[in-house]
Amino acid sequence: MPESQATDASTTLPPPPGVVTEQVRLVEAPRDGELATGWRVVTACLWISVIVAFAAVWSTSVQLGLSTWWLGPRADPRSPIIRLAPFVAPLLMTIATFNNMRRLAWYGMGASLVTAVFGIVDLGRAPRLAAVELLVAGLAFAVSAASLTGTYRPVDVGAGDGSAESADDTVR
Repeated sequence: MPESQATDASTTLPPPPGVVTEQVRLVEAPRDGELATGWRVVTACLWISVIVAFAAVWSTSVQLGLSTWWLGPRADPRSPIIRLAPFVAPLLMTIATFNNMRRLAWYGMGASLVTAVFGIVDLGRAPRLAAVELLVAGLAFAVSAASLTGTYRPVDVGAGDGSAESADDTVR
């Protein structure tokens, strides 16, 4: 086969199957108020840890015989609704994190304040368990406040021409 025919045939061949000629975008652009992926992972781990910490307080309370106000004494326990109340805010935050809600950092700070109420009320009954509850709530507040740094913010579209319009789809 002559060389001229070999070079003509090689120029008309399609690219190899491993070469990507076109990229497809499957992920939506982040909206303003959403957390970056890394902070979402940290937030999910945080609220799962808060649930585990309150379960540990529950177990410790039962084993030591110290009654927190939300568990009540062992002989006369509180209703199941009251006993599960400390888990509501952390569980809602975990669900919100998995659903990628907007403003998670602000909701997290609010949920940590709600969680702190359980520790404040327990200060008179079981001060050491209350200290653990308050420590968990304080750390949850600190991490939620720190996650504000990973929140997407809107970008001014007309920054160069003096207009102050912002687009929901454009974030930084």
